[in-house]
Amino acid sequence: MSALSPGYHLYGWATPNTHRVTILLEELGLQYSVTGVNIRAREQFVPHILALNPFGKIPIILEQRAGAAPLVLFESGAILLHLAEAHGRFLPAGVSERAATLTWLMVALTGLGPAMGQAHHWTDLAPEKPEAAKDYALASVARVWSLLDLRLAEVPYLAGADYSIADIAAFPWITRPGWAARRLEDTPNIARWHDRIAARPAVQRGIAMPRGAVLA
Repeated sequence: MSALSPGYHLYGWATPNTHRVTILLEELGLQYSVTGVNIRAREQFVPHILALNPFGKIPIILEQRAGAAPLVLFESGAILLHLAEAHGRFLPAGVSERAATLTWLMVALTGLGPAMGQAHHWTDLAPEKPEAAKDYALASVARVWSLLDLRLAEVPYLAGADYSIADIAAFPWITRPGWAARRLEDTPNIARWHDRIAARPAVQRGIAMPRGAVLA
């Protein structure tokens, strides 16, 4: 590892937001280590994790810097942007291409992920599952999936012609359609996009991290 290639330490679990980061780390070919933080066991609230992220959420990444304390980042979108900018990949420099990438990245961060998470909560995790809450959550998912399917009818990747951090942010949530009572085959453009990305070796390695972690 050269002085120009910092090492990284990731705190995460087998969650879509963690997989956003592990996929990008693998795509960039970066050296990193991982500490598992089992969110079902509420390990995200132990003191040493809260010292890194007072919000008590994963993923968290530490970037080692020569002669300085590690740089600490949390929130998956912030980590994606930092890594893409630092390493000059998956975030285009051209004005229109960059704007498209940031736009669809925000759809994944603020639309897709939260909607899927709420749907999973109200259809599976919540001890009580009121119909109104479930219906609202599933309708929110349907809206964003419809938007993505329409977009992917026009372009191969969310930002346009090229694979980017917008795709990396969306993909791990799309791999869990059952969380929102959906089937990939019902949105054929998303399905084609999903299969294209799932075939990437770096994506396969990223989805397998942290090794042994299971989100039951």
